Amino acid sequence: MPLTDSMIEQLTEWCARSESLADIRSRARSDYFGYDEAGTVKYMSGAEEINSRERRFLGWFGFGFRLPDGKYPAELAASAFLSGAGLTPALKSIQDARYVMALVTMVNPGKGVYLELEDEEFEVDSRILSQVLNKGDALCAHVIPVGRGRWLVSPGWLVWPMRFGPGIRSRLKRFQLDPIKLERFLQQRMVSDKDRPKPEYPRDRALDEAVARMTAAARGEGRDRLVRSVEEWKTLVLACMKVNDFNRFSKDVVKRVGEVPSLDDMNKWLALAMNIWNSMPQPDRGGRTAYELSREELLPDD
Repeated sequence: MPLTDSMIEQLTEWCARSESLADIRSRARSDYFGYDEAGTVKYMSGAEEINSRERRFLGWFGFGFRLPDGKYPAELAASAFLSGAGLTPALKSIQDARYVMALVTMVNPGKGVYLELEDEEFEVDSRILSQVLNKGDALCAHVIPVGRGRWLVSPGWLVWPMRFGPGIRSRLKRFQLDPIKLERFLQQRMVSDKDRPKPEYPRDRALDEAVARMTAAARGEGRDRLVRSVEEWKTLVLACMKVNDFNRFSKDVVKRVGEVPSLDDMNKWLALAMNIWNSMPQPDRGGRTAYELSREELLPDD
């Protein structure tokens, strides 16, 4: 017997109330909502209601959170409700659940919707979704296979607050968010400068140490174009210093870094490159580095 919408609601309710999961559920809730993280939360319009937030958490907890033994809480719920021949297909459906952000390509009034994720299609049975979604909407939800190419959604589904253009639609798999990252996006968490952790920048005394630091980081993340010898870095930095063109140096580094997942990641590589620049003995400054010159400026006058 395949799962139904009403059965998924029962499984979710069990996950929300099970005493055996109380401690784990509490820790999971803290991680999901970021209770220990800095910043003021101001939810986006349409995502701020307590009930909708709780439904999103329970959908993730039941069908996306892994227990210490690797199972989903919904699997325990299914074992508590079902037995015999009905349990095996239910467990298989839960185990194969996926969290997707997919586009609505067709609405079947009173029955459900069709979702598309690049080369994949999901035929979702849901009378409610057929009433609230429109073609072109992006749905974020755990989708649960129930056989014969049909799917259900867990509680806590969300319509993405913006429409995607053709460029993103054709590459939507690159823009997938997990439920926790989506929740952070919806929270619009604002961190004041006072609360924001200050980045720690590398500061080496010698050029070979700075190059070694860059090399280790680049090899660790497969950024082979950033792996250069001390002499190669020295030639580049001195050429840029000669014409006082740090922009040329930074552009070279950015080109060698390539694509990065975030601005913070790019800033990390630029900080490593800046460390090399500042560790370079400058011929026109008596062979002293920028770090040495800055320390001298801080010394009191005789």
